[in-house]
Order: sequence, then structure tokens, then C-alpha cells
Amino acid sequence: MKATLWVRIAACLAALYALGHTLGMPWTARHDPQAQGVVVAMQGVHFQAAGRTRSYWEFYQGFGLAVSVLLLVEAALLWQLAGMARSAGRYRLLVLTHGLGFAALAIIAERYLFALPLWLALAIAACLAVALALPQPKDGVRGD
Repeated sequence: MKATLWVRIAACLAALYALGHTLGMPWTARHDPQAQGVVVAMQGVHFQAAGRTRSYWEFYQGFGLAVSVLLLVEAALLWQLAGMARSAGRYRLLVLTHGLGFAALAIIAERYLFALPLWLALAIAACLAVALALPQPKDGVRGD
């Protein structure tokens, strides 16, 4: 298999990661009374941030949505990067950067989150590692 396929698989997994993260909104246990107490407390504490009044709940929701957007952007960038993998090794540093980023997300997920984001981040990092391990095409030769 070619690097292009592995990077495209990583892109699809990143899109699933974005979808799953977004569908998990509001990212709290809705039927747990203790969790609901935390949500109510977060909604009740307001503060000034850069000239605007915000609650901790608004920050929580905003950062959650920002993560969804960034995961979707990551999926789009990986898809585009797969097209670059057809030619000489110019794409390799970008694949390495994305792979290290997903490896870092896996560490964060293992430490602070739960299994599904850990598995998705590891799977994406593994796909990108395989893409890097494959021989790179010669200049001017397409690696389809």
C-alpha cells in the first residue's frame, strides 16, 4: 500500500474523531446529578475576559466547539496532504508533524480523557507512521 492511502485513512479517522467529539456535546453526563451540579455551578460563575462577561460554562462549551473545528480542519489538511504524498518526499515533514500531534493527543487522552479518543489518536498516529515508513517516491514519479 502507498503512503497516500495511509494518510487518507488517517484523514477519515480524524473526521470521525471530529464527528464523535461534536456529537458528544455538551460533553457532560446529562443524567448524573453530581455532574449537573457542576454544570449549574459553571453556568453561575461569571467573570470578565477581554472586555466580555463570560461564565465557566461558556468557556467550556467554546473550547469544546473549538476542538471540534480544529479536528475537522486536521482531517481536511490530512486529506490534502495525502495528495502531496504522491510525489517526492516533500510531504514527509508535514506527516511527521501531524503524527507527533496525534501522539501527543493520545497521551492527553490517556491521562485526562477516556479510551475512544485515545484509540482514535493512536490509530491516526499509527497510519501516519506507516505512511512515513513506506519508501518515498522518486522526484517526478508519482507514488500512486
